Amino acid sequence: MTAWIAFGLPVVAALAIIAVLGVPAAIALRLRGFALAVVAVPAAFAVMALASIAAPFVGIGWSLLPPFALAIVLAAVLFLLRRWIGAAPVHRSTEAAPARRPQRRDLWVSLAAAAIGGLVIAISLVASMKQPGAISQTFDANFHLNAVRYILDGGSASPLTMDLTSPGTPVFYPTLWHAFVALVVQLTGVGIPIATNTVLFVVSCVVWPIGAVAFGRAVAGPNVAVTLISGAAAAAFPNFPLFLAGYGVIYPNILALTLMPFVLVAGLQLMNLGPSRRAMPLSVGTRWLLFIGALGGAVLAHPNVIHAILVWSAAPVLFVAIRALRGRPVPSPTGLLAQPQHTRALRSGFAVVGIALFVIAVIAAWLGGRTTDNAWQGFFRPRDAVLQLLGGTPHIAGHAWAVSLIVLLGAIVAWRFRSMRWLIGSAATLAVIYVVADGFPTSGWRTLIVGPWYNDPRRLAALVPFGAMPLLVIGARAAWAFLRPTTLRVSRAFTRSPRRTFRSLAALVLLVFVALGQSGSYRFLQIVEESYDRRQGALLSEDERTLIERLDDEVPADAILANNPLNGSSLSYALADRQVLFPHSGGIYDSRGYELVQTLVDDSAKACEISSELGVGFVLDFGTEYVFEDPAERGIPFKKMRHLDRSPILTEVDSEGDAVLYRISGC
Repeated sequence: MTAWIAFGLPVVAALAIIAVLGVPAAIALRLRGFALAVVAVPAAFAVMALASIAAPFVGIGWSLLPPFALAIVLAAVLFLLRRWIGAAPVHRSTEAAPARRPQRRDLWVSLAAAAIGGLVIAISLVASMKQPGAISQTFDANFHLNAVRYILDGGSASPLTMDLTSPGTPVFYPTLWHAFVALVVQLTGVGIPIATNTVLFVVSCVVWPIGAVAFGRAVAGPNVAVTLISGAAAAAFPNFPLFLAGYGVIYPNILALTLMPFVLVAGLQLMNLGPSRRAMPLSVGTRWLLFIGALGGAVLAHPNVIHAILVWSAAPVLFVAIRALRGRPVPSPTGLLAQPQHTRALRSGFAVVGIALFVIAVIAAWLGGRTTDNAWQGFFRPRDAVLQLLGGTPHIAGHAWAVSLIVLLGAIVAWRFRSMRWLIGSAATLAVIYVVADGFPTSGWRTLIVGPWYNDPRRLAALVPFGAMPLLVIGARAAWAFLRPTTLRVSRAFTRSPRRTFRSLAALVLLVFVALGQSGSYRFLQIVEESYDRRQGALLSEDERTLIERLDDEVPADAILANNPLNGSSLSYALADRQVLFPHSGGIYDSRGYELVQTLVDDSAKACEISSELGVGFVLDFGTEYVFEDPAERGIPFKKMRHLDRSPILTEVDSEGDAVLYRISGC
């Protein structure tokens, strides 16, 4: 428990980074209330992403200085342009003081609602991870932790200079996650594992719930009931973010998807759908800034968020186009339907152009934004995949039927009102691509559809909540509309303080809703726990980590270690700041390094020659317990890296259990 209390310091630091980088822009735009938080959060990540790209061009190393300077410059520019792109006028009151009070109340109620879902997710992560410095025992963990060390050592967090897996030939790789973690390390001095988990907590328990509350209000209205329900709904789908915290571990994907609700909220405002503009009054300029900033930050976290946004947006874009072509009314700032200012002909023209641009964007994204093609099969038959989907926990055993029933109620309500039917379309589209991924074997047509997600059913399962959550909020709000009169009557009939009793009963109903949202989370908690279980040590065992933590005292700072990236030896770079030949098993490295590890036992003369050329002075032997049960082709270059105690040129320096550190001393 003491470790978790100390964990609060880096968490506060990470939150401070977001506030310092995002709030200036929101204040410059004269935003108040919950709008300030909704704009500030994606603005912080957009500033961080742009600064990481710009800093190397002006010769500045990565630290808090480049994004902070950019945040101030951006705020100054927005301040000068505030007359044209500032906050929308407040319609509720012409007097400043009465207007501010509802805005302050709106901010604190919304943040409190987000805290409900955030607290539930935080408890789940604490219970599963056990220790704040736990390391995910999964394939990608060594890359993500080593990438942070690479940024700290090299001074560049640009996605254009990341060549950790291909030295000398950098390729574009989204580094926003790693840049954020590096800032936490620099600001607090904590180790990379703790800083990584700090960002995981902040992104999952703060950024995501705030976006979820804004998203729920945008589709169901800004009243208190919807706000609180939306906060609780943030934790009602264990497929996201909880599952992705254990699977992979795909940190950039988590960050990109937590920023996705901010993009969707801005998109709903631009299309004037539902109560989005009434829920958060923004000027046209601010809507575009929110959309562009949130989209830019999300894309630079992980580009495949574009595909998720396009899939979700297909139904609302079509709905808006049809509404314009038919000359239908649109929501006014008061929430009532009204005729738009533009003529039907102009609206029709915009609709045609908009649909054409959307189709072009989809084609370009699916043809030009494809990921590496993996041969992952669907795990179920189509019928079983549909049942998994209907059970509320797609891909994972166990069901959350209570959540599914509330989502179904929300779908019925949405179908009842023509202006909300597009929500069903968004949910259905995401559901269909999940079924395609998890219900069918590898094929050309399947790859065409789900290729942007590596053909991975688990990533597609994590997208399902983005379609289901708005329906859950609407369904829960409808259920509360039925319960509220009864609750009021009970409060008035049986107590002397009806208002206090009503609030207590309402809080109890909300607590029951939170509990229902956790009905399918048990297996997901197990998955996260297994992913971080130090006893399993699929990537890094307790003995291996202990040995790595002693490298500071035994290996010179400029030394290079030969290693096998299929086990946790690669993490010597992240944990002990000692260079290794192979920071990741998915990289392309100097062929001499592969030859070295193959000749350590069988051809000592050749091994001596290569080690001298590469400057390798030490070897880490973590055995053959690999992060993959079957490493297949990845394991071929390292098949001969065993029985190192038989090598005539290696001298044991230190050991912990089966983990051994050797010095190349016999040359």
